[in-house]
Amino acid sequence: MSLYLVDTDILTLVRHHNPTVLTAITNARNAGHTVGITVISVEEQIDGWYKAIRAARTPTELALAYRSLSETVPVWAQFPIYPMTEPTIDRFEQLVKLKLNVGRMDLRIAAIALEAGATAVTHNSRDFQRVPNLVAADWSIPPPANP
Repeated sequence: MSLYLVDTDILTLVRHHNPTVLTAITNARNAGHTVGITVISVEEQIDGWYKAIRAARTPTELALAYRSLSETVPVWAQFPIYPMTEPTIDRFEQLVKLKLNVGRMDLRIAAIALEAGATAVTHNSRDFQRVPNLVAADWSIPPPANP
Protein backbone atom coordinates (compact mmCIF):
# COMPACT_ATOMS: atom_id res chain seq x y z
CA MET A 1 0.00 0.00 0.00
CA SER A 2 1.00 3.60 -0.51
CA LEU A 3 1.77 6.49 1.80
CA TYR A 4 0.35 9.94 1.12
CA LEU A 5 1.62 12.97 3.05
CA VAL A 6 -0.80 15.87 3.09
CA ASP A 7 0.75 19.33 2.69
CA THR A 8 -0.31 22.29 4.82
CA ASP A 9 -2.64 23.75 2.19
CA ILE A 10 -4.55 20.47 1.90
CA LEU A 11 -4.58 20.12 5.70
CA THR A 12 -6.24 23.53 5.87
CA LEU A 13 -8.89 22.29 3.43
CA VAL A 14 -9.47 19.30 5.74
CA ARG A 15 -10.05 21.69 8.63
CA HIS A 16 -12.59 23.59 6.50
CA HIS A 17 -14.36 20.33 5.56
CA ASN A 18 -13.62 20.53 1.83
CA PRO A 19 -15.74 17.69 0.40
CA THR A 20 -13.36 16.88 -2.47
CA VAL A 21 -10.38 16.53 -0.16
CA LEU A 22 -12.32 14.59 2.49
CA THR A 23 -13.60 12.16 -0.16
CA ALA A 24 -10.08 11.63 -1.53
CA ILE A 25 -8.73 10.92 1.97
CA THR A 26 -11.58 8.51 2.71
CA ASN A 27 -11.06 6.73 -0.61
CA ALA A 28 -7.32 6.39 0.00
CA ARG A 29 -7.86 5.01 3.50
CA ASN A 30 -10.59 2.62 2.31
CA ALA A 31 -8.13 1.32 -0.30
CA GLY A 32 -5.68 0.52 2.52
CA HIS A 33 -3.33 3.46 1.99
CA THR A 34 -1.87 5.53 4.82
CA VAL A 35 -2.59 9.26 4.82
CA GLY A 36 -0.34 11.28 7.10
CA ILE A 37 0.96 14.76 7.69
CA THR A 38 4.42 16.08 8.43
CA VAL A 39 5.65 17.85 11.51
CA ILE A 40 6.38 20.75 9.14
CA SER A 41 2.67 21.26 8.48
CA VAL A 42 2.03 21.22 12.22
CA GLU A 43 4.79 23.78 12.69
CA GLU A 44 3.41 26.02 9.94
CA GLN A 45 -0.07 25.94 11.40
CA ILE A 46 1.12 26.53 14.97
CA ASP A 47 3.16 29.48 13.76
CA GLY A 48 0.11 30.92 12.00
CA TRP A 49 -2.10 30.57 15.07
CA TYR A 50 0.55 32.05 17.36
CA LYS A 51 0.84 35.05 15.03
CA ALA A 52 -2.93 35.47 15.08
CA ILE A 53 -2.99 35.25 18.87
CA ARG A 54 -0.21 37.83 19.25
CA ALA A 55 -1.85 40.14 16.70
CA ALA A 56 -5.28 40.04 18.34
CA ARG A 57 -6.31 43.48 19.55
CA THR A 58 -9.77 42.77 20.93
CA PRO A 59 -11.21 40.03 23.14
CA THR A 60 -13.27 38.83 20.16
CA GLU A 61 -10.17 38.51 17.94
CA LEU A 62 -8.27 36.72 20.69
CA ALA A 63 -11.14 34.30 21.37
CA LEU A 64 -11.45 33.55 17.66
CA ALA A 65 -7.72 32.86 17.33
CA TYR A 66 -7.71 30.53 20.33
CA ARG A 67 -10.88 28.78 19.16
CA SER A 68 -9.35 28.23 15.74
CA LEU A 69 -6.19 26.80 17.28
CA SER A 70 -8.23 24.47 19.48
CA GLU A 71 -10.23 23.30 16.43
CA THR A 72 -7.01 22.53 14.54
CA VAL A 73 -5.55 20.13 17.11
CA PRO A 74 -8.23 17.42 16.57
CA VAL A 75 -7.60 17.67 12.81
CA TRP A 76 -3.92 16.83 13.37
CA ALA A 77 -4.98 13.90 15.57
CA GLN A 78 -6.67 12.27 12.56
CA PHE A 79 -3.27 11.62 10.96
CA PRO A 80 0.04 10.02 11.81
CA ILE A 81 2.65 12.79 11.97
CA TYR A 82 5.93 12.12 10.15
CA PRO A 83 9.02 13.67 11.75
CA MET A 84 12.02 15.55 10.45
CA THR A 85 14.76 12.96 11.01
CA GLU A 86 18.51 13.34 10.49
CA PRO A 87 18.33 11.60 7.07
CA THR A 88 15.46 13.90 6.17
CA ILE A 89 17.50 16.94 7.18
CA ASP A 90 20.35 15.69 4.98
CA ARG A 91 17.89 15.26 2.09
CA PHE A 92 16.53 18.77 2.73
CA GLU A 93 20.05 20.24 2.61
CA GLN A 94 20.67 18.47 -0.70
CA LEU A 95 17.45 19.93 -2.11
CA VAL A 96 18.40 23.44 -0.95
CA LYS A 97 21.70 23.14 -2.84
CA LEU A 98 19.76 22.45 -6.06
CA LYS A 99 18.30 25.99 -5.94
CA LEU A 100 14.87 24.80 -7.09
CA ASN A 101 13.08 28.08 -6.32
CA VAL A 102 10.86 26.28 -3.82
CA GLY A 103 10.16 27.57 -0.32
CA ARG A 104 12.13 26.06 2.54
CA MET A 105 9.07 24.67 4.32
CA ASP A 106 7.88 23.01 1.11
CA LEU A 107 11.37 21.57 0.64
CA ARG A 108 11.22 20.16 4.16
CA ILE A 109 7.88 18.50 3.40
CA ALA A 110 9.31 17.21 0.11
CA ALA A 111 12.36 15.81 1.91
CA ILE A 112 10.16 13.93 4.38
CA ALA A 113 8.04 12.56 1.51
CA LEU A 114 11.12 11.48 -0.45
CA GLU A 115 12.69 9.75 2.56
CA ALA A 116 9.41 7.98 3.35
CA GLY A 117 8.74 7.02 -0.29
CA ALA A 118 5.48 8.94 -0.09
CA THR A 119 3.37 10.95 -2.49
CA ALA A 120 3.09 14.62 -1.47
CA VAL A 121 -0.55 15.70 -1.57
CA THR A 122 -0.64 19.42 -2.25
CA HIS A 123 -2.54 22.16 -4.02
CA ASN A 124 0.86 23.71 -4.73
CA SER A 125 1.79 21.28 -7.51
CA ARG A 126 3.77 23.93 -9.37
CA ASP A 127 6.47 24.12 -6.69
CA PHE A 128 6.45 20.48 -5.65
CA GLN A 129 6.86 19.36 -9.28
CA ARG A 130 10.24 21.12 -9.29
CA VAL A 131 11.59 18.63 -6.74
CA PRO A 132 13.41 15.78 -8.52
CA ASN A 133 11.91 12.31 -8.01
CA LEU A 134 9.04 13.61 -5.88
CA VAL A 135 5.60 12.29 -6.73
CA ALA A 136 2.89 14.87 -6.08
CA ALA A 137 -0.89 14.78 -6.30
CA ASP A 138 -3.58 17.42 -5.86
CA TRP A 139 -6.63 16.06 -4.06
CA SER A 140 -8.37 19.45 -4.04
CA ILE A 141 -9.36 19.07 -7.69
CA PRO A 142 -12.46 16.94 -8.22
CA PRO A 143 -11.86 13.85 -10.36
CA PRO A 144 -13.35 13.98 -13.86
CA ALA A 145 -16.91 12.74 -14.13
CA ASN A 146 -17.36 9.27 -15.57
CA PRO A 147 -18.86 9.37 -19.08
